[in-house]
Amino acid sequence: MDVAIIGHTFLARHTARMDQESKDQKLQRAIVLHNEGKLDAAEALYRELLRDMPGHQTALHLSGVIAHQRGRYREAVSLIEAALAGGATTAPIHTNCGVSYRALGDLEKAARHIAWAIALDPEYADAHLNYALVLCDQGLAQQAAAHLEIALELRPDSPAANFHLGRIRLDEDKPALAAALLREALRLQPGNAEAHYLLARALLAQGDTRAALHHLGAALAAQPEHGHAALLAAKVSFELCQEGAALALLDRALRLQGAPGRAEGARLGRIDLWCAASGSAYTRLARPQWLRLPQPKALPEEESLHFALPKPFALEIFLARVSRVRVLPKDLLLLSADGQLFLDGFVRFAQQYAMREGGAIRHCSDDGRLLLGLPERALAVAEPCIWLGAGSGHFQWVFESLARLWAIEQQPELRDLSLIVQASLTRWQEELLQLLGYGAERRIEVPADAMLECSELHAASLVSAGHFISPVAIQHLRRELARRVAPASAAPRRIYLSRQGAATRRLANEADLLPLLEQHGFVVVHAEGMSAAEQLALFQSAEFILGVEGAVLVNLMVAPAHARVGVIVGRGLYQPRHYYVSAPIGHDFTYLCAQPDYASHAVLAECDVVLPREVLQAFLDGC
Repeated sequence: MDVAIIGHTFLARHTARMDQESKDQKLQRAIVLHNEGKLDAAEALYRELLRDMPGHQTALHLSGVIAHQRGRYREAVSLIEAALAGGATTAPIHTNCGVSYRALGDLEKAARHIAWAIALDPEYADAHLNYALVLCDQGLAQQAAAHLEIALELRPDSPAANFHLGRIRLDEDKPALAAALLREALRLQPGNAEAHYLLARALLAQGDTRAALHHLGAALAAQPEHGHAALLAAKVSFELCQEGAALALLDRALRLQGAPGRAEGARLGRIDLWCAASGSAYTRLARPQWLRLPQPKALPEEESLHFALPKPFALEIFLARVSRVRVLPKDLLLLSADGQLFLDGFVRFAQQYAMREGGAIRHCSDDGRLLLGLPERALAVAEPCIWLGAGSGHFQWVFESLARLWAIEQQPELRDLSLIVQASLTRWQEELLQLLGYGAERRIEVPADAMLECSELHAASLVSAGHFISPVAIQHLRRELARRVAPASAAPRRIYLSRQGAATRRLANEADLLPLLEQHGFVVVHAEGMSAAEQLALFQSAEFILGVEGAVLVNLMVAPAHARVGVIVGRGLYQPRHYYVSAPIGHDFTYLCAQPDYASHAVLAECDVVLPREVLQAFLDGC
């Protein structure tokens, strides 16, 4: 909600001053028309004045005001700057100039002009208000709040100042303060849809669900196309068990957000109980078990304590045969014909997954009821097929999806069935599937805008729990891929995996360390230009493997059991996923701790790193 001071307050003040100072009837008439909202007539009179007196400061300024009101922001700043250049230096003119610069996106100039206005008139409330808006745009919410508080001291009845300060307090997780400010904003401006929406959020944070729903209804009455209000109202209605209203509101939200689809209610289900009730097959293939793995090593050695890991655990692995089931796009979730969504055993951290909003799940209530947004289009699949789930990244896809093929291999009658996969697989994923016998003719893609309706589906469970991966799944992939890809006979035995071609997580001082690596016989490899088969062949031949943590280390699953592995990680950013691939095979695995370059990326986990030379030397001494 943008609030400019351009409007009646300044114009009325200007009218009084002109009556006293100039008595220019044409200008007075233009200002009256401007105040009445007759912009065409007012603008025509301002232009007449400027034809007669090209440097007329008031006409220039107010012509700029009209240009701003009509969305011609570049023209607005030109006209107002011309008025300022002619000597018109008042707080309102500088504020209006800043408001127009803000509309253009030039926050630096906007802040400079409005700060000047505050210096000229520290008690000019509109300047503080608009300066706060610029600060908000710059991400300086605390400084913005200070100016909004000043604005409210000067003008307590400002709906805009109450609104924006309420929004900041809500973002600061201060819902009681936010609610008081937003209620005052609505008292002063009852039709503000965004204020109703934000007040509903504040009330929800305080547990007042019914009052929140009331204000969401008011937001939608004031602004029927408010998609966020419709979505939140759907969730609140669902929590209050008003499921019919919730579905209608979600349908409305999906339509407003331009997301083709329809709302549907569902419930979290357990596949073992569902299979027992429906007479479907549920086969346990591996029992839960604790894994016996050594603790990982780290360099410098004193960092090893940070890598101390809990005792790893492998889940039960099962295979379920389900009929008349829908496969939803993107995450390939399974939804039964009777409205049960199966997460437990099929996705990582099932409880947290259900609470995560995105994809098909729009809301999950505490009692396991689900509000779903489903695609309108459904594609029937009559033939029996295999479901292995999905993965959000390459590592996740390999060990949360592809590794489930172990379960299929335990049932020989399923080996010739087609495989359901995500749309838009990467070239490496397509090649890995091809290597394992699942070419394009044996794959059924789930389009992003449709779901599959399968008559018979064989669904394999996860073979991992968190970062822990079942050794039988690792050994299955290791065996099957090694059977199809031979080691590269001429490949180097000592490889350093460079990420210089990547956008993130590069070794910042790589050039300084390469001579040391070359002295120890390491060859630099740029894996991003290699095919999946070439990467597998390279890793099968390698005896010493060193690299910054990245997706290429998935290939550790085929490295020789006697290989020595060094993974470079940023200090404090320890993800043991590669260790849990490497350790069950028997690799001599070491983490090399590097210093993150915090300036290289906004996300800490994506920062480049600097590896101390002595840490690398300590690793190489063992090679």
